[in-house]
Amino acid sequence: MRDVVVIGGGLSGLAAARELQRLQIPYRLIEVKKRLGGSIISEQRAGFTLDGGAFAFHRDDDWSFLKELGLEDALCPVKDSHRRDLVAFKQGSQMLVDALAQGLTGTFIHRMAVSSIGTLDGHFTLCLENGLMWEAAAVILAAPARHTERMLRTVVPEFSQKLMDYGYDTITRVSIGYEKDDMPVPPIFPWDVAIPFYAWTDDPNRVPADHILLNVGVRMLPRAVKADAIVQELHREMKASGKPVVSRVDFWEDADPLPPHLPEFDAKMTTLKNLLPAGMALAGSDYDGFEFAKRIRAGQQAAQKVGDYFKS
Repeated sequence: MRDVVVIGGGLSGLAAARELQRLQIPYRLIEVKKRLGGSIISEQRAGFTLDGGAFAFHRDDDWSFLKELGLEDALCPVKDSHRRDLVAFKQGSQMLVDALAQGLTGTFIHRMAVSSIGTLDGHFTLCLENGLMWEAAAVILAAPARHTERMLRTVVPEFSQKLMDYGYDTITRVSIGYEKDDMPVPPIFPWDVAIPFYAWTDDPNRVPADHILLNVGVRMLPRAVKADAIVQELHREMKASGKPVVSRVDFWEDADPLPPHLPEFDAKMTTLKNLLPAGMALAGSDYDGFEFAKRIRAGQQAAQKVGDYFKS
């Protein structure tokens, strides 16, 4: 039997691979980056744990999946600008990616992209950007919408047409670590600064003693303004003293999709998924929403859909 190809190594792609492995279905996973996790990346520096992607999450989200991954004690409290009850991962959000990837035995191909997908003699064909062509018994698409739209232009043109205007917010994520006395708590930014959110924590799992970590979302692109200048501007605007101990600035083009904010999102995505041919499934934050549990469950369901396809 030809194997299943999973396109995308973020949360949904990894969850799909785990479920395929549980179902004893052979698979290959293609990821365009040199690592797994998409925009989720964490690093430890100077005693701080810094996230390059999503940092804070609602405590009342569905976290039931953490127990299965051995992460039931993985969250710590976070405070934010809207006084919401938030949490973060004690060792950074990447610990979720690492837990999902642990034990996977399929073939992983990094730094590779799929240009287009077609069909031939009852199976799928994938044209890779290096010029090679793969065959697949089934395909799970767990890539951002702007890439999926391109891949399916030939095989499902009506699907691609509905994704052509899919949009993303332009949010740069900035992490800044301070000595606790140097950062005002709560930090206050002028109303006219383009900052949709900010959160902070002094949890000892994330920061050294007597320090504090601030995570800010700002609409100021690093390609237009240098990363150091963004940090300096935030430091000045909130009237912090001293100097930052550490900082990190990240921008991911596909990290903040806009359609999930719309009330008609779920209905539109259900219609979209129904356009896919048998043997093809779709999963990811662009199609299933931001919440981690939804993205993981979508990956699992995509794998189960493929399993049912093989039984039919």
